[in-house]
Amino acid sequence: MKKLGLSSVVLTVMALPLSVSASPIENVGLGLNYGLFSGPTLELTYPINDLLSVRGALSSGMGLSKTDRGSGSEPDYKVEADGGIHRLALDYRPMGGSFFLSAGYAINNFEIKANSYQSSGSVTIGDTTYNGSSDLRLKGVVDWDNAPMLTLGWGHSPAQGWGALFELGAIFTGAANVSLNGSGTVDGLDISTEPAVRAALDTEEKKLKDDFADFDFLPVLQAGVTYRF
Repeated sequence: MKKLGLSSVVLTVMALPLSVSASPIENVGLGLNYGLFSGPTLELTYPINDLLSVRGALSSGMGLSKTDRGSGSEPDYKVEADGGIHRLALDYRPMGGSFFLSAGYAINNFEIKANSYQSSGSVTIGDTTYNGSSDLRLKGVVDWDNAPMLTLGWGHSPAQGWGALFELGAIFTGAANVSLNGSGTVDGLDISTEPAVRAALDTEEKKLKDDFADFDFLPVLQAGVTYRF
């Protein structure tokens, strides 16, 4: 019985080169694309069978910035988008081809930073107008939670070689998280410790939350090229 067992092992090992003679990365799909919010993205896909694939994505973020100028004495903000959105998904191909439906989870590092550098003069925070100073800084951050996602698209075909990828859908994050803090002085008051100014900052923060209230999900829009080994 021991000889029979050893023979079975030897035959199995000898047969391995015949059954896995292709490269270890055979059937792995590689995608390079660009997405709304996520920016440049690298994707790896592995087909479980003709209908199901596992896909992971790493992104670096858009890295965009602009200046949002306030009216009157309202602060000017330099707005910057930073951080990527990483994803793990299961793709279902109902026809076994390039079209897929996907369900997954997003690890959300994407955020929007809004920083104001105020020169001396009138500045409105919340509903109150103060006499600002050259050291006044307002720092706001808007971000979203990690969340499940649903998408559909075309690409990462089970066929080998080059292809294209297009994907759209949504990450269901819920309402954005908004925080606003500051440093410096207004009317000679330290805004980091004065309760009345902190209350004005809270009002300004609520205005920012209201501005983002309708953005309770992040859209997914990706396009790029793929290669399956």
